[in-house]
Amino acid sequence: MKTLLVPFDFSPYSVAALRTAYKISQKSGAEILCVTVIPTELDWEFLSEKEKSKHPQIQQEYEEASELLPNFFKTIAPAKAPIQAIVKIGVPNDLILKVAHEYAPELIVLGAYGKGNEGSNFIGSTLQKVLRNAACPVLAVKEPVDGNVFRKIAFASSFTHEAKEAFSLIKPLVKLFRASVHLVYINTPDHFIDSVELQERMNQFVKGNEEVTFHPHTFNFQSVGLGLEKFGELNKVHLVALVTGHHEKIPSYQIGTTESLVYKSDLAVLSVKI
Repeated sequence: MKTLLVPFDFSPYSVAALRTAYKISQKSGAEILCVTVIPTELDWEFLSEKEKSKHPQIQQEYEEASELLPNFFKTIAPAKAPIQAIVKIGVPNDLILKVAHEYAPELIVLGAYGKGNEGSNFIGSTLQKVLRNAACPVLAVKEPVDGNVFRKIAFASSFTHEAKEAFSLIKPLVKLFRASVHLVYINTPDHFIDSVELQERMNQFVKGNEEVTFHPHTFNFQSVGLGLEKFGELNKVHLVALVTGHHEKIPSYQIGTTESLVYKSDLAVLSVKI
């Protein structure tokens, strides 16, 4: 991994994301792009200097963030840690995705709210849009994720051929921490797969990934989201990776399994799509 991107708004959740990215950086040597966006609906980049002068508060927040970030990084990591501050003004999710498109990180690490937590500057409102529109995997965390958590990952899927391609995107992270991967299918009444069919799918999935340690599981539960929560609890797995569908054009009020886990559980959730 060469580049990690962390949206950052000084909230405890974004601090958790930055600490998590730093753990990955320590193992991989990846550069961390820390993106802070001063939120406004104004098209700031195209405003004249005269128009910008009418909004001194925005300019002041920009200058304060630019000044504070380098010193703040020292509280997270040593002075020579490869963290680059990027401060923008505009619509947070648009600019985060724009930076992601420009720098092409292998992973976005994003702070997310656990159960009972309230929103902050932009993390909450931005989370869903970044999950749905980012081209690379997105790791949503509530607390800092350390090496012990990374060493045990649940990969939840129906194990069709797309799953293998999706897994290849997170395989560098798996190998980096020498993680054991628990292959999980949540067998629900509405999406039942018999054991013979599922075993064949998993066997095909494993081919070509022999250097990874896999543990196959079928877990029967009434719903996928609740099943993954319970599976994690019983097996002491705190990081779940899911193959996420393309939901870019689906209304925000329609919440998929990945988003539901992010919003309602305390799991770290790694969203992967192809």
